Amino acid sequence: MSDFLNSLKADLLDRRMLPLLLALSLALAGAVAYAVLGRGSTAAQPLPVSPPAASVAGIAVNQAPAANPAKAVAETVVGTAQQRAGFAHNPFTPLPSPKAAATATPKTSSSTSSSSTKSTSKPSSESTTPVTPTQPSKPTTVYHLAAKFGVVPAGTPPASAQLTSYTDLKLLTPLPSKKQAVVVYRGVVAGGKTATFTIVGEVIIHGAATCHPSTSQCEAIDLKAGQSEQLEVLPANGQAIVYELRVVSIKSSTASAASVKSPPSSQSKAGYELLRREGLLSLPGMRYSRTPGVLVFVPPRASGARAHVALQRPRSGR
Repeated sequence: MSDFLNSLKADLLDRRMLPLLLALSLALAGAVAYAVLGRGSTAAQPLPVSPPAASVAGIAVNQAPAANPAKAVAETVVGTAQQRAGFAHNPFTPLPSPKAAATATPKTSSSTSSSSTKSTSKPSSESTTPVTPTQPSKPTTVYHLAAKFGVVPAGTPPASAQLTSYTDLKLLTPLPSKKQAVVVYRGVVAGGKTATFTIVGEVIIHGAATCHPSTSQCEAIDLKAGQSEQLEVLPANGQAIVYELRVVSIKSSTASAASVKSPPSSQSKAGYELLRREGLLSLPGMRYSRTPGVLVFVPPRASGARAHVALQRPRSGR
């Protein structure tokens, strides 16, 4: 036995075995130190605090300290004495998560930053938006007719007759009324020199008016400012009634195109219905221009003849 031990001792002390023997000694010493130092350090130090959550390959892993150190909540390489002696942990039960920190301050800062961004971006967008200037409306000439109309009693001089005054006669107004219309005001000829009236029914005219389209077929008359025309009507009872139409003045004014009313709203509905019923809406040789109430001649221009005083010119039948 002693020979065996002596032989073993000689082999171990051999130069070739010294490195192996040294490595084994270091490994043994390290194992003893690891066991002693690891037990003491883990028993003295508290459990480490891990981050609230981590993600490994897309799977969320919760790591948090347990409220009860005697209850196992995680499997670690170096466990504590309490974890070794604690209860078994079900690996399928999710680990407790720490409470989320309050985010009131970040929200406030983000809202503040967003509001500041909006306030700074709004003036820039408004400053780059082009503003189209408003074009002023083109002025339009508007004519105002002042006239007188009424019955002239038999034996009464025309200058002494009591006539009804119309300061601003409305377009298509029937005179003297819509039930007993003799003439209908049609408008002013371009330039404002004459006013045009359509004759309704069988009328004998006397005066200085110009007939349209001719003296033998007088469907409308033109009168200048200061001129007058007498219109004799023969009713069914045979008693003649003489009316006088006098143009007092034709005045013009300037207005914006937007303020001028369109023809349907600026004309008499009763007069329009009367002309439509009688088939007198169109004027021979004349038409309305783009300006409301202004008439222009249509070529070929109808030849008008001036009426003579006391010359009876009955309107031809229709």
